[in-house]
Amino acid sequence: MLEKKPYWADVPAMLQYEIEQMMGSRIVKADRVFGGFGPSATFRLYMEDGRTIFAKGAGKGSTSYNWESVSSEEYIYETVNCIKPFAPVYLGSMKTSEWHLIFLEDVSKDREVPPWTENLAKQAMHGIANFHISGLDEREKVTTIDITEYNENWKSLKENEAKRECFFALYGDKKSEAEFWFWEVIDQLMDAEGDVLASDQPWGLIHFDLRADNMRFRDGRLILFDWSLMCYGPLILDATFFFPSVKGQGGPTAKVLMREYQKVLKKINITFPHFCIDAAAAFTAGYFASRAGKEQKPLLPRIRELQRMQLGPALEWMTIRMNLPQSPCIKF
Repeated sequence: MLEKKPYWADVPAMLQYEIEQMMGSRIVKADRVFGGFGPSATFRLYMEDGRTIFAKGAGKGSTSYNWESVSSEEYIYETVNCIKPFAPVYLGSMKTSEWHLIFLEDVSKDREVPPWTENLAKQAMHGIANFHISGLDEREKVTTIDITEYNENWKSLKENEAKRECFFALYGDKKSEAEFWFWEVIDQLMDAEGDVLASDQPWGLIHFDLRADNMRFRDGRLILFDWSLMCYGPLILDATFFFPSVKGQGGPTAKVLMREYQKVLKKINITFPHFCIDAAAAFTAGYFASRAGKEQKPLLPRIRELQRMQLGPALEWMTIRMNLPQSPCIKF
């Protein structure tokens, strides 16, 4: 099932004309683009001069979150310099009372993932690490991470029976084993995730939405997009949230990815205390554990499937890092 998105025909003719004037060429064709998980406005514009341009933002049917996201991303593209080597070329924006669109270089012809190879996964981690290094001097340009909406993932499962049952249901006929495992480890998981924002670990600018559908590869270079959640936060949390999507889509393990990530940062003497690696692993697994079993969201029809895909690898990495008993296998 795909998200409900506006058509290009919904964009007023006068706004289309103004876009053509800004781009210096007539739009001969426009396709809706799917790939995200919400009702945002996303189009590929085919220009008369041969260019293709990606337009994204908010319009007919978009939610308040879509409107906030496009404003945030516009600000990031226009203000934060360190993303330029890692992002599509920003071509401008246009805003009316009913539409807000930003225009980017089209990266649809660049290599996408999956399928993952070990080499591509290593390129991704090197790119993420280099982005983290490049953003160390622009802290004042973005807000500090706010995890209020996502906090206390394992704690909420311990204290809320209904949420806990949604989680246990993911294990199918292994439910009783999952219950035993949960009560054996829950206090350690809560303690660990409580340290996720500790100040005595490396902080910097983080993308905070690293997934395969938000990246492409061009001549060995990582290109990232969907920058609306960018903030100042723990570097290891940004990387750790990315690990489960790679393993869940057939790529290398978190151990391999972590090694490549650390290799780059060690060159400039950035290292991570063991506690913060464990905290990020616990927080990430708890995020997916407390959401993957919930009922579907009408405006985000594929989000639970994505979360279930990432939950298994996230639990695996968490238990390895924290030397805990392995969780039973999740049933999809």
